[in-house]
Amino acid sequence: MIGRIIQFYHAVTAKLTDDDIAFINKYLSAAEYKLFNEMHTYDKCHAVNVAYSAVKIAGQYSRIDIDLLIRAALLHDVGRTAHNICIFDKVIFVLLNKISKNGLLYIARKGCSGFAGKRRNALYICMNHAAVGAAKLYEIGAADIAKIVEHHHDKLYDGGSSELAILHRADELN
Repeated sequence: MIGRIIQFYHAVTAKLTDDDIAFINKYLSAAEYKLFNEMHTYDKCHAVNVAYSAVKIAGQYSRIDIDLLIRAALLHDVGRTAHNICIFDKVIFVLLNKISKNGLLYIARKGCSGFAGKRRNALYICMNHAAVGAAKLYEIGAADIAKIVEHHHDKLYDGGSSELAILHRADELN
């Protein structure tokens, strides 16, 4: 519980540094950067931290496409945008997920209206952000990244790429 409180504090005080912005600009195309900028600052900071961790982990592997890995790490949560999800939606998602996964599935519905509908839609996006993000990446022609992003929360399997395995591990660490 203390860990979640610390995580919440870090989210509400999140800020990208000049070095972070230079790192992001080094790897993302204009279209990718636009998707990246649609996220909340705390999700951007999380993505940058995942990318930094992924680079460290990549040293344990051979034949890694480091540019692809970094781009996938920076864009792995683009399905969650500032327009659709706020920090309190994420808090509700974590709490409901701990209480009842089936209850969360029941509550989270796409396309509802009003305030309650927006919260339900936000929960839907939290649950399906990997697929939502992958669809956005396919739209801009970033299929190589989309294939990784689409499965970044799936259980790892033997047929997965090393980049996916590293992203999965780096995301869990952050």
